[in-house]
Amino acid sequence: MQKRTEIPTIYLIDDDDAVRDSLDVFLTLKGMSVVVFSSGLHLLDGELNDPNLLILDVNLPGLDGFSLLKALRSRGFDAPVVFMTGLGNPEIRAKAERAGAAAFFDKPIDAPVLYRTVAKIIANGPQPLRIE
Repeated sequence: MQKRTEIPTIYLIDDDDAVRDSLDVFLTLKGMSVVVFSSGLHLLDGELNDPNLLILDVNLPGLDGFSLLKALRSRGFDAPVVFMTGLGNPEIRAKAERAGAAAFFDKPIDAPVLYRTVAKIIANGPQPLRIE
């Protein structure tokens, strides 16, 4: 794994093209380096660097967000994670908290709120789970 750079690097994993593309553009315009993946398998098959933060969709094809996080943690990834889902419920939120999520967002996502949350997590480290 390569070292983190001065510009925060975010790994954004979502199978929804519109969500992935809009968050990529927004976070990039805010000065972050965003690396996008359409599935967890694409991420695991690629060159893995050391991102500052992961933004994971809970419902991904082939390997859900929780399983992907477990696989990444087994490979030494310790970056904070923000989960997002279009199918949020108390059970999924509780599972995200047990997985160590720094934040949890229901879709549709308010991009400015996501940015402020991500910037705060990167600057201060993960805090107790925030439900957005």
